Amino acid sequence: MFSINSNRYFFFILIFFISFHLKGQDKVKIAVWGDSRENLDNAISEAIAPVLLNKITDWDFQVHTGDFTHDGKEQSWQKSLNYSGISKLYVKNKFYLCSSNHDANDPKSINNWDKHTAGILPVNSADSTTHFYAVHKGNVNVVFLDGYFTKPEVMQKWLNRYLSKIDPNDWLIAVWHAVSYGDLTYKESYLNVCQPWIDSLYNHGCKFILNGHAHVYVRTKPLLPDESINDKKGIVTIINGTGGASWKEPVKQNPRIAFSPSETSFPTVTFLTFKGNSAHLETVDCRPGSNLKVIDQCEYQK
Repeated sequence: MFSINSNRYFFFILIFFISFHLKGQDKVKIAVWGDSRENLDNAISEAIAPVLLNKITDWDFQVHTGDFTHDGKEQSWQKSLNYSGISKLYVKNKFYLCSSNHDANDPKSINNWDKHTAGILPVNSADSTTHFYAVHKGNVNVVFLDGYFTKPEVMQKWLNRYLSKIDPNDWLIAVWHAVSYGDLTYKESYLNVCQPWIDSLYNHGCKFILNGHAHVYVRTKPLLPDESINDKKGIVTIINGTGGASWKEPVKQNPRIAFSPSETSFPTVTFLTFKGNSAHLETVDCRPGSNLKVIDQCEYQK
């Protein structure tokens, strides 16, 4: 017969294993979109915001892939913050943003960024700014990296320290604005800045990199740091810069691209849903009348 202490010990062990199991099974759903600075064709107010606020609402938080403002000036921040629907989306713990070339375009940009992201974005442990930071929910870690306001050595030191402390069983996602590989879109390569980030992320099991900058939607095949395809160990890059900065012609075919629409770009939101060791990607056509058509979807296992 168990003693009272034995029963209590068994109870705590049971609770531990249940909690550990539930942690791995918690669903985390992320909505990815970006490059919304000009709100072309009312892409925010008539396409993206109605979807996120009224049609697909079970997401946990958004990842905006940068170029939230046109040039980082105060009037540009005011313009972006007053686009219809933004006041309900730009909310603490629901909206996460990475820095970008347009948001850092003006000499006073850093002050405006700090002012308007204070109380909305998390701060990091290195310099207590919102220029770069991490978000952890369930078994998902998301790091937001900065190549515009921060010295490279500060950025890298913080990243390496953060990555060394995360649970290796967790999902790891990275976000920065510019597209890493110059031949995937019409944008130039960013590897001179982000290659050390990619190397560190790969060494810690990163599975997804989220970029904007190019005003198109692209999903790559899993890529190693040397850009070769590796289905088991590679990192999938998702480029979603279709928030209304401008529309672009289809990207050229490339053997490292898994999917990109064969038409001029249009407003989309990518939903990444994590549950345990499974991830589901689904990118939705947000144009009015599209009936939320899914243009791309894929399953991943950790």
